[in-house]
Amino acid sequence: MKTRCALLSYVSTMALLSIASPPALAWGTKGHEMQARTALKSLPAEMPAFFRAAEEEMAHLICEPDRWRTSEQPALSETAGVNHTFKWELAPRPLPANRHLFILALAQRADFDPRKPGAVRDFGTGPYGIQEWAEMLTGAFRRWRAMPETTPAEIARKRMHEKSILFMAGVLGHWVTDLSQPIHASIHVHGWHPSVPNPHGYTGPKNDPHGRYESQYVDRAIELADVSALVAGQPRLLGNWLREAETYIAATNSHVEQIYVWDKQAPWGSGQEPAEAKPFTAARLADGARMLRDVWYSAWVRSGAPVPKYERAVK
Repeated sequence: MKTRCALLSYVSTMALLSIASPPALAWGTKGHEMQARTALKSLPAEMPAFFRAAEEEMAHLICEPDRWRTSEQPALSETAGVNHTFKWELAPRPLPANRHLFILALAQRADFDPRKPGAVRDFGTGPYGIQEWAEMLTGAFRRWRAMPETTPAEIARKRMHEKSILFMAGVLGHWVTDLSQPIHASIHVHGWHPSVPNPHGYTGPKNDPHGRYESQYVDRAIELADVSALVAGQPRLLGNWLREAETYIAATNSHVEQIYVWDKQAPWGSGQEPAEAKPFTAARLADGARMLRDVWYSAWVRSGAPVPKYERAVK
């Protein structure tokens, strides 16, 4: 009965801080494409050649989840749509081990107000999107390693599997890079949230800076060379997917207020943004590209190690 009540509570209480808002499309097409190209070009030669050669495919596929967010796909928006954002300020720490335990943890919190309007997707489950799709990509790489390619049929199957790998890597790339956009990792995703004190008079939901920053400004002011120049060196072999995502999102969230400070001085999209905004924004895009490179590389390396023993998460 306690579990049933918690689940029923979750459906209503996940609305808590949500004000009905439009879908959040982090970075826009140009930003995501720059991140995909940068991540791919910075991969080491040990990655499979078919993967490193897929720059155009990856630049297209990294935007795929945003194409799932239309009025004809409302159910999909409620499931896949939750992976685009994460309200870091409100999340239980450390994050529960998987999506279902996270949902139960939220449902059991006493500070959720069930009277607030909204939908499940408005809290966001971004780190779990990273965790789940990184696991998926690792398994796909492992199967690719084991596939023979002696006969024409075997070769054809392996080439088809490579297309599946690219799709998985592209969707995973979207979840990773969305969460390098600071306000995607925050309660302040569509304007400074009214539940938080606003003594500096930052822009609220009625004049949301979201699209003006990540699309209008990025499209005009940031180029691929600005981002790729900031991603160098060897990739990092990541540890636990969820813990790495947790650290990454916390770092992204630390930059949220700066976006609102500058929007107050000279609104994003006005053409009057301060000069410091360009290196700041290029660095945030580079953060996402670097993390994406590291996730892809780590999935590949893990796929060559022995299969770990499965242990059911209990907390």
